[in-house]
Amino acid sequence: MGDRFDRLSVRHVNVEALLRRPGIGHNNGPIFDMSWEAWVWRRATAKAWKTPSPEVAKMRVRRAERLGITYKELTSALMDSGANLGAAVLPLSLAARVRRGPKGEIVVEPRNSVAALVGKFVGRLFLLGDIDAVPGLSDAERTEFLATVNRAFDGKVEAIGWGHDGKAIRAMLKANAVPHQEAFIVGAGMGHRVLGEAAGLPLVKDIETWFS
Repeated sequence: MGDRFDRLSVRHVNVEALLRRPGIGHNNGPIFDMSWEAWVWRRATAKAWKTPSPEVAKMRVRRAERLGITYKELTSALMDSGANLGAAVLPLSLAARVRRGPKGEIVVEPRNSVAALVGKFVGRLFLLGDIDAVPGLSDAERTEFLATVNRAFDGKVEAIGWGHDGKAIRAMLKANAVPHQEAFIVGAGMGHRVLGEAAGLPLVKDIETWFS
């Protein structure tokens, strides 16, 4: 029948440590390099973070300037995700005021400061049509909304996603064949920072420092 007395329950808490086989590392601990993968990772990291050639550095500087971000932000995102940034997500509530005109038509009034920044942007631009920014639209109005917005932003907007969370951003980017690692969000405040992090974007750019 075996021993009905559970002797393991009365063991001292340190018994397991005493019975454990000592390691071969410092002070009988584990060795630092536990696997081949660790060596490969260190080698790849060192290669990725090495100083780029002047030609590559100049290309990255120009790309950062076109996107309105800093060289450091561009390279940091590249090292973290392995992808080059090339697209921006801009919340509609930050970019423009949307209202209905006297005949019920949708009117988009771009915020002057943001419109000027959008004019400088060279890349793929997406708007997130967050619920608070848009007075209830019908399906037909949503279909036509991109054309309405582009009249205000000189055709710079590639697509609009509808929603107010990270999933909406991911869905919009996926629908337009943009890996989320290649996009960053331009926002203002903690709410947009949380939104960008929820979408898994590698960079959240404060609009106050966009193109500054």
